[in-house]
Amino acid sequence: MRILFQIRPILAALRSHKTAVMLLMLEIALTMAVLGNLVFVVYGTVQRSRVPTGVDESRIGVIQSIGVIGTANSGTIENDLAVLQAVPDVVAATYGGPPLWFTQRDSVFLDPSHGHKLGRVYEFQGSQGLSRTLGARIVHGVDLDDNEIPAVTRYTPTMEIPVLMTKALGQHLFPDGRALGGVIYDSGNNPLRVVGIVDHLRGSITGSPDDDWSIVTEFMYGHQDGGGGFMIRVRDAAQLPEALRAAAAALQKANPGHVSNKTFTMAELRADYFKSDLASGRMLVAILLILLVVTALGVSGLASFWVQQRRRQIGMRRALGATRRDILRYFQAENFLIVSGGVLLGAVFAYALNLFLMRRFELAHLPAHYLLAGAVVLWLLGQLAVLGPALRASAVPPVVATRSV
Repeated sequence: MRILFQIRPILAALRSHKTAVMLLMLEIALTMAVLGNLVFVVYGTVQRSRVPTGVDESRIGVIQSIGVIGTANSGTIENDLAVLQAVPDVVAATYGGPPLWFTQRDSVFLDPSHGHKLGRVYEFQGSQGLSRTLGARIVHGVDLDDNEIPAVTRYTPTMEIPVLMTKALGQHLFPDGRALGGVIYDSGNNPLRVVGIVDHLRGSITGSPDDDWSIVTEFMYGHQDGGGGFMIRVRDAAQLPEALRAAAAALQKANPGHVSNKTFTMAELRADYFKSDLASGRMLVAILLILLVVTALGVSGLASFWVQQRRRQIGMRRALGATRRDILRYFQAENFLIVSGGVLLGAVFAYALNLFLMRRFELAHLPAHYLLAGAVVLWLLGQLAVLGPALRASAVPPVVATRSV
């Protein structure tokens, strides 16, 4: 209660230092605005880097092969897949790529006339065994059947292609819940019949809802040659590094037409995918820490200056009966009022900055709890920054009041 009686003298003292107080409040407000938005951006990046793709990432490896095409290559994709599936611990293999790699996007329509565009989807396209190798979880319908998928050599544009579709895409395309068995058309007028619904399958992880708008199509490959992406899935995640090396070596030995086989796991692919985003996040954190340090130095420096100016006034208060604790609380309360004014102004700045980022960079709306957390951080930072000068002020002896200025 005693601190409440000090509010009026504190405000009276601050009015005599309007310029310094306003500059400090403005510094705190700018820190508040940047703090809330930077933490929101960095936290969003970290959370996005942990979003699952929907495939069995820990057990998937990729062989990026550069293959000679033509008479110089006596191998076939069919034989390549047989070689990969014969490697110990490999439970599935395919000619195709995983999420976060080179997944193409295509527009889909309700009819072949392209009169009603439904959106753009990620299209996972590969050989027989693609869905089994991805390991996506089917929640409705059935998996793709090797006996029903079209052969790549006998495929015609009017041939109906069985596909798997993500649950999110099915809800978007068929709000009535009848996605299973539905038919849509791609940009090449190919009819795509939905035979199964998978839980999740994200081609990219950007934070957008359409990251999970994906379809899976398979074609039966036989005597075709070529390079590109081969993918394997192993029985146990601990076996993946060794099995991936063995698979690349077996592929090279069985088919010398593969002149280069680069291997990587899904974990390595994910790390590379988010490398620049996480590096930017670390840079933003460093900027944020520097900003907080500068703000703390500003608070501490101004408080020290005021203590030096008020030594005789502090001595007089001590002579009139004020305790060291009273002096300490006075400066803490003064700092709290200044920081609170900066926090209120900073909340307005933070929302203004967030609106700019929303329009310019499609950033999401800043939740209110980020502002509350920022306010708490600045209140604590202010109290820590003023603690040293406040302790020095409380140590001023009453005898100072008798000295000339």
